Amino acid sequence: MRDLQRRKARERRGLVVAEGRRLVEDALAAGASVEALLVADDAAQGQAAPLLEDAARRGIRAEVTTRRDFNALADTETPSGVLAVIEWQPLALDQVHPLDVGRRRALVIDGVQDPGNVGTMIRTAFALGAWLTVALDGTADVRGPKAVRGSMGALFRHQVATATFEEWQAYASREGVESWLAAAEGEPLDTLPPQPGSLALVVGNEGQGVRAAWREHQHRTVTIPMRAGAESLNAAVAAGILLFELSRDRR
Repeated sequence: MRDLQRRKARERRGLVVAEGRRLVEDALAAGASVEALLVADDAAQGQAAPLLEDAARRGIRAEVTTRRDFNALADTETPSGVLAVIEWQPLALDQVHPLDVGRRRALVIDGVQDPGNVGTMIRTAFALGAWLTVALDGTADVRGPKAVRGSMGALFRHQVATATFEEWQAYASREGVESWLAAAEGEPLDTLPPQPGSLALVVGNEGQGVRAAWREHQHRTVTIPMRAGAESLNAAVAAGILLFELSRDRR
């Protein structure tokens, strides 16, 4: 558990830590490969008791420790008393399963630094029917505990890949995926022509937007119309609104 607090250890081991009873239950329901449970002694006598029984039936190793020791390992301010080690790592782009039919919608996260936002964006992409989420280099670690919690189990049900900017450009060109950039100076969605069959929404850094290298390619920019004087939206909120609009068939 202590080792997995480090990004390099998570990458090397192919493991993540999920914290919270509900998240662990959802990971089990999604068929995630749960390697072990750690439960605080007071939780083991209460809300986590059914989870421990389920773990025993599945042959998952479980340990009960003191609340003090548990809290020293937990990432949240008010730990619930349940941690799980889960075998999971993001895909490489050549491991992504394409859709055979229908319109493809993907979310590309470019340099978003808040891991909670990254997790929420993965959760949103899954909920709104995207077939893929890609975290580009410079984005917060999708394996991090805050990102795992923010995804609320979507991490174990949805295709999530990591890639460099150059790798994504090559993949998008090869697969015929058109990238639309979320930008304050973009075109309102309701004024756009019919959408292409395969489309990726690119949402950038909370303060600076997408990286400048995107401007060297021919990409459409889109925006959310807002009233005068309003501040720019949180990256995860903007991604949700735009993905919802892009999921509607306007053709």
